[in-house]
Amino acid sequence: MKPSEELMLLLELNGFDVLKFKLKKQLEYEKTGNIDLYKHKKYADLVMSHYQFKENTDYYHRNPLTYKEIWGDDIKSIDQFYFKHSELDYEMTLREFIQMDKFNEVQKESILYDILDQWVEEYREASIKHMENLREMIQLLPKKSKRYKKPSKIAILFSIIFILLIAFLYKNPEALTGIPIVGQIFNGYNALLYDVNWFSFLGWLTVLFTALYAVLNNAFTRFIRDIRSEKNKHAEKTFDRWDNDMQESRLKQSGLLEDYVDRVIKKPKHTFFDIKELIGPEILIEKFKRYVLMVEKKYDFMTKYYRTFIKYLRLVFILSIILNIVFYGIGFAMVRGFINV
Repeated sequence: MKPSEELMLLLELNGFDVLKFKLKKQLEYEKTGNIDLYKHKKYADLVMSHYQFKENTDYYHRNPLTYKEIWGDDIKSIDQFYFKHSELDYEMTLREFIQMDKFNEVQKESILYDILDQWVEEYREASIKHMENLREMIQLLPKKSKRYKKPSKIAILFSIIFILLIAFLYKNPEALTGIPIVGQIFNGYNALLYDVNWFSFLGWLTVLFTALYAVLNNAFTRFIRDIRSEKNKHAEKTFDRWDNDMQESRLKQSGLLEDYVDRVIKKPKHTFFDIKELIGPEILIEKFKRYVLMVEKKYDFMTKYYRTFIKYLRLVFILSIILNIVFYGIGFAMVRGFINV
């Protein structure tokens, strides 16, 4: 057991709420194929189920509706899977059962529906609980937090103004010199930028750091906003839509299985049914899991590196302000003759 798991187990046993950690570990544990994980509400029970589970590569004895491509190329049809039934003396594959002469068509149809209904119901319960867990994980993310504030909008506004100001000084000084007071202050800057190499380099360096701050500020602001948006009403609507998609996919799956029963009763020798036609719900579940894990990774990254990023962001901002003050101050001094060039 990992140290983090031991710590969380100890915390739960002492009455602490470890729900979020439990949900994250459940997603991790589900990769083993343990379909019973969703049944456990307590983290301790989840851990017991996970570490007692022995991963069996005999995939033909699993629920075929949980099929994944990692199972191998040998698994192609649902009729390859084994099952047990009260009216049968031993377990067998669907193919073997369908081709038996012991039962008539009505009996075969009844037993087939029992088998397939058991698989469908087992998978339905698991997938519904998976969706509930994924929704709960998103809801556990804080919508707003005083600890994780977005960078200042005023700072980025000033950065944009400074960048535009230097851009005008380089390319269109007339646009500034035509403005009263401002024109008097910046009159002569354009000539210095083209005639004095080191001053031109200082201007380029000022623009670089000011633009760097603006880009980093905007990127981090969007990053925080995107994470917060995962808990708003839009995220709720997204999950509602996903629930509907899952229901439609399961209905389609049930319809395909019913058609399969009708076909094999009429043609017992044609038992092949491509298993990939039945895994629509599982594909959706995996898609939703990847989405939630992506959000979790983003949130964990933010909480881990927020202070570090804000610290360096402020350093870049302070440096850009200093460069702007130095640039405009030296330029003013040279234009007024306080510094000879």
